[in-house]
Amino acid sequence: MRKKYLFIVTSIFFLVACSAQATTSESHHENKIDLRKKAEIPAEFLPQDLHVTTLGDSLTEGVGDETDNGGYTLYLKEKFLSQKEFRSVSLLNFGVKGHKTTDLLKRLDKKKVQEGIAKADIIIITIGGNDVMKVVRENFLDLSFEVFENAQNSYEERLKQILSEIREYNPEGEIVLVGLYNPFESLIDISSELNEVIDQWNSGSLKVLSQYENTNFVKIGDIFKDTDENLLSTDEFHPNAKGYELISERIFETLNKE
Repeated sequence: MRKKYLFIVTSIFFLVACSAQATTSESHHENKIDLRKKAEIPAEFLPQDLHVTTLGDSLTEGVGDETDNGGYTLYLKEKFLSQKEFRSVSLLNFGVKGHKTTDLLKRLDKKKVQEGIAKADIIIITIGGNDVMKVVRENFLDLSFEVFENAQNSYEERLKQILSEIREYNPEGEIVLVGLYNPFESLIDISSELNEVIDQWNSGSLKVLSQYENTNFVKIGDIFKDTDENLLSTDEFHPNAKGYELISERIFETLNKE
């Protein structure tokens, strides 16, 4: 009887030990699988290559920047590179001094520009300032709000065409339109009236832009208002290096919110 009892106890102990070993082995195997799954890092967590294409007028070309570093574009590139999510930043600059919306439409026919737009993650545009100045020059002795309103309607139609063509070459890239500013803040006689015109044109641009997905409007007019700091170049029209740096900060802040 004693031997039989010992045999039963020994058998139970052996079965429990085997079961515990099997459970431990199975648990260890499951842990290995879990660790292997966690080691797979999603692609979006790895540093990315960012492609930026800029279009437009003298603000994109960087006219007035006394450092000759390309205006807002270089500052913006440096800000992107400071972010750990970007491994590299390539920037194509197609800005041309004096360009109006009519000129930009013609420039969009260039194959090199189309290719630059097509591969861009972000497309930044500065346009419209020369359209406003054209109205001023052609109607200097007879300026009225009606003249600016008529010109604005045509400007908005061309802006629509520009955005539509960009979307043909790049359906998903982020489009950033930089607003207009009044460079004549110090000229009290015309500043208040021109501010109203600039505000209306900016509102029209924002209205057009809202018809397209993945777009942003960057307001910069307030940067040049009510400041004791000199933000214009020696021509008293284009931004200087500090002015461009502030514009780049505003663009970067807007994109960061997105």
